[in-house]
Amino acid sequence: MRKFLIIMVLVASPEIAFLQTISNKGDTVFNKVDENGLKHGFWKKYYPNGNLNYSGFFKDDKPVGILKRYYESGSLKAIMNFNSTGTCAETRLYYEDGQLAAEGYYLNSVKDSLWKYYSYYEGTVISDEIYKKGLKNGISHKYYPNGKITEKTEWKDNIKNGVWEQYYEEGSLRLKASYNQGKLSDDFIVYYPDGSIQITGHYLEGMRHGKWIFYDEEDNVNFDMNFIYGKAENEEVLTRKQQEYFQEMDKNIGKFKDPEPGDFLPLKNE
Repeated sequence: MRKFLIIMVLVASPEIAFLQTISNKGDTVFNKVDENGLKHGFWKKYYPNGNLNYSGFFKDDKPVGILKRYYESGSLKAIMNFNSTGTCAETRLYYEDGQLAAEGYYLNSVKDSLWKYYSYYEGTVISDEIYKKGLKNGISHKYYPNGKITEKTEWKDNIKNGVWEQYYEEGSLRLKASYNQGKLSDDFIVYYPDGSIQITGHYLEGMRHGKWIFYDEEDNVNFDMNFIYGKAENEEVLTRKQQEYFQEMDKNIGKFKDPEPGDFLPLKNE
């Protein structure tokens, strides 16, 4: 019996030593690199305050399977499910309070296919975009909290190109225009909620050009102006309200800051 006990202790000893190594060295025992400095195996990194920064499995410096990133506060920031080559990741991004912020795919560290973005306040989809190798392509949408479309924009290789439409909350068309290589082009029409026309005009290479007509809700002409390559012929007679309206039209309305891949993928020196 004594001989048997001695054998058991000898067999168990390497495992005990290994567990002691983990305990003594902490996560550094998992954070391995090969002779070329490439990450391999399980990795964990921490913020200076001790909270987890990210955890995941790496092969040849690329994440494989589930990678999780965290805010410095400790709350979950992203869950990324990579394929076996580490080139494609199904991704969900989170606000710091835990609510879903966005979901889509990364292909070679850039956005690809359909991405959806969610409201911090209502939790509803506020926009969606289609990417091809990191560039916006196709029609993107923005949404009201009730799920109806507020804006529709067509893109080609990250440049606005094609239809641009805005809608009232009940669904009727508010604005209809188009872009050509990032510049407003051709007819520009604004509608009242009942479908009657409020403004008609024309753009040429991003500049108002030609006759613009402004109607009241009774379909009467309020005033009209003629533009030549962006400059109004009778600009001196514009009222302050009319000037403010043109300034508002020129603003880039409704931009959303997109999460960047660098916010969620481990950096080379991490």
